[in-house]
Amino acid sequence: MKIDTFSFRFGDTSGFMEWYRYDPARGLCIDKFDGKMKKVQCEMTEAELDELEKVIRENKIDTWNGFCKLDMCMCSGNSWTLHVTYKDSNDEYIHAMGHSEGPEGFEIGKQALEAYFEKFLQK
Repeated sequence: MKIDTFSFRFGDTSGFMEWYRYDPARGLCIDKFDGKMKKVQCEMTEAELDELEKVIRENKIDTWNGFCKLDMCMCSGNSWTLHVTYKDSNDEYIHAMGHSEGPEGFEIGKQALEAYFEKFLQK
């Protein structure tokens, strides 16, 4: 599968926020705030997109599809969304979201995505 669009946003009540998004028209855009705002916009190669897909599959992030747990009565915690679409496929995608909850393996998958995108923040 070849990624067409990707978006992962995570934020918590401490003020931490990260948003990694890719689409073919704009390339990769990263916004990260951890006391200091960091912004990156750059192109991604096909090899880099293939590597991102590998991170998704190896960390079972694709199994998050359909996860949706939102605790609307809670005013603290974290919230996140993940949206991935694939080229030449209308029925293959990943859509998941949560508020103060995540699917099995969420922390490991989140850390893997952060590690993957860190190299773009260092450019």
